[in-house]
Amino acid sequence: MKRFETDAIVLSTCDHGESDRLVSFHSAGHGRVRGIAKGARRSRKRFANVFEPCSLVRLECREKNSYLWIEACSLVEPYLPMREDIEKWAYAALFSEVVLAMVPEGEPHPAPFFLHKETLDRLERDKDPQHVLLLALLRFQLLMGYMPALVECEICRRALKTARKWFWQPAQGKLVCTDHFSPDCGYIGLDTGTLALIHYMRKIPLENTWRLRMRDDVRAPLLTGLLDWVRFHTRKEIKSVKVLEQILPSWGISSSIVGSGPGKHRRFQSGC
Repeated sequence: MKRFETDAIVLSTCDHGESDRLVSFHSAGHGRVRGIAKGARRSRKRFANVFEPCSLVRLECREKNSYLWIEACSLVEPYLPMREDIEKWAYAALFSEVVLAMVPEGEPHPAPFFLHKETLDRLERDKDPQHVLLLALLRFQLLMGYMPALVECEICRRALKTARKWFWQPAQGKLVCTDHFSPDCGYIGLDTGTLALIHYMRKIPLENTWRLRMRDDVRAPLLTGLLDWVRFHTRKEIKSVKVLEQILPSWGISSSIVGSGPGKHRRFQSGC
């Protein structure tokens, strides 16, 4: 019977059996894991207030019969100031939903965990939480191995330095020049300066990521494309996007994400 301890971020929780809870975590040492907290719904003292989503906790677990049993869980950081700001809380929930959908279960990969923790820390402190979310999603795509080279047109191999305007389709990783751009395939327009910033993100440590500044006019298209990328690979809608649409009607990308137009369905068009 293997026992271990690890820092983890709570992703989701649901009832299990008559008195237990099934909790999903993003852990530092074991990737995404699920564990059963015995008697968590019955006891008022054991596991009190430790399973709130987006909380940083310290887990003590044991593996038994292919299940993970939560022996103890202590609260490390509840991010209370962030929970008092509905916009920041919604962005934190969105990023955690992306992690839950895209990080493989049971595969140790510490880099995405530290990005997740840093994202929550920055969301709590930063005055521009939407920009934090954008940088976090770009870094997450890079860490998960989905970020393409972005150095030339995928079709004609035209070099990046030969043009100022390019079109990127994050869902399928395509970068094309103006000669091969199709308006019906979910491309977003980017200039070489923005692409240079994305390239630079590959070279810098995580703590320097937050110093990058994307231009205001490219933020909404980038967020649109990155969320389409998530939905393309998970084949699921992102529930937090609909929440953001309700609480922040002017958040900038909701019309192209959850609208009824072609933008909602283009992520499944594999022939573009």
